[in-house]
Amino acid sequence: MLLTLVMSPGWANAQESQVRERARRYEPLIAAAAARYVIDPYLLWTIAYQETRFQPGLISLKGARGLMQFMPATAVRYHLLNPHDPAQAIDAAAHYVRDLNRRFNGNLRLILAAYNSGEGTVEAYRSGRKLVLPTGKVINAAKLRTDGVPPYRETQGYVTGGSAIYQRVVTANIFNAPLRQGQPMIAPPVEAEDDETLELERSTDMRLSAEASATHGSTLNIVQTSSPANQPIGLPAQTRSIYIP
Repeated sequence: MLLTLVMSPGWANAQESQVRERARRYEPLIAAAAARYVIDPYLLWTIAYQETRFQPGLISLKGARGLMQFMPATAVRYHLLNPHDPAQAIDAAAHYVRDLNRRFNGNLRLILAAYNSGEGTVEAYRSGRKLVLPTGKVINAAKLRTDGVPPYRETQGYVTGGSAIYQRVVTANIFNAPLRQGQPMIAPPVEAEDDETLELERSTDMRLSAEASATHGSTLNIVQTSSPANQPIGLPAQTRSIYIP
């Protein structure tokens, strides 16, 4: 389910200003974690933007929590005790991105796809094989073969949007985080395949299956307004972002 909002340009600009203000609070943590794990800080920034628009109190309808939207199984895997603590969440996400970067050889689109739908899912579609999760859920039953990005609307949107945001952040110096020696820059993304060339098999319980197989689920489109203190907080801004050219 996609959340669609109709807003005036002034409202959208105000929302983006709030996002930028929130981002500044966490950019030092993002830069430090990226240096610690020797990853691209702009990619880590892009993921934080996509996941929650820098709102650490968010909890998804499927149970992903915090600034970087960790599912419980993935949080355990990366020793994340409190997903709502921005420093802990950013550190765990940087560790996870480092592993994805190594696994997918720095391919931006595959890293984003894996963060959204799980690395096992990406591998299944990249190799054209069926994947059976511990719950019995079958991924890629038809053994479709893609470039690795699963044929799910949410994941394809996450990859396309994330690639555009990443490029904008890098070229416009929105997040001024100079790379330290040894830190990689992700290669420019290639054009995504036309959606019509893929058979769309979107599963509504994809994140639950991904959690069972120790993968990560994103919450870009569906969130609930909950926080650790059960106080209402805002939804991520579903706008045409200043970060997207």
